[in-house]
Amino acid sequence: MIQRRQRLIRKILAERCGEKINDLRFLEIGCGHGQWLTEFQVFGLREENMAGIDFDRERAVFAKSRFPMADIREGTAEALPWPDGSFDIVFQSTVFSSVLSEDSQRQIASEMKRVCRKGGFILWYDFTCNSPSNPNVKGVGKRQVRKLFEPWHCESQTVTLAPPLARRIVPFSWPAAELLETFCPFLRTHLISIITA
Repeated sequence: MIQRRQRLIRKILAERCGEKINDLRFLEIGCGHGQWLTEFQVFGLREENMAGIDFDRERAVFAKSRFPMADIREGTAEALPWPDGSFDIVFQSTVFSSVLSEDSQRQIASEMKRVCRKGGFILWYDFTCNSPSNPNVKGVGKRQVRKLFEPWHCESQTVTLAPPLARRIVPFSWPAAELLETFCPFLRTHLISIITA
């Protein structure tokens, strides 16, 4: 499940960025402890070209300790502290599904567009369905993503086998879980979107 998502993101980056990836400026909205920053570094981004923001001070401080050359800040994604067009890639993972206010979602989307440079793109990874065990996670579907980023163009596809199902199947058969994820799109719970001006 994680490997498939990583392969897909790697493919998107290869197609859109090619060899210039290590020169591109990257921003992660809701960077947390820096897990995704690590992944994007493996994909070829340079630490000094990476930035992240998280509203949680402890997480932002921890991420900064892991990536001292990156521009990591504590703050809200509703008012990003960077100038217009600062980044080639603006990324978010499971932020919007945790923001229950539609006004806040619209403001964050607007800020992501503002700091994305002309010719750059926004990369989205998030839940498409509500969490049955967590009322604070509300899925964001393809139609809603398109609406949030209008008039920008949005290409989306579903990924990630439903985590509760994956947790049950993977310990017994990784290949079975991969087959389900590949051939049963109705069992996928996340969306990857590429959003461009």
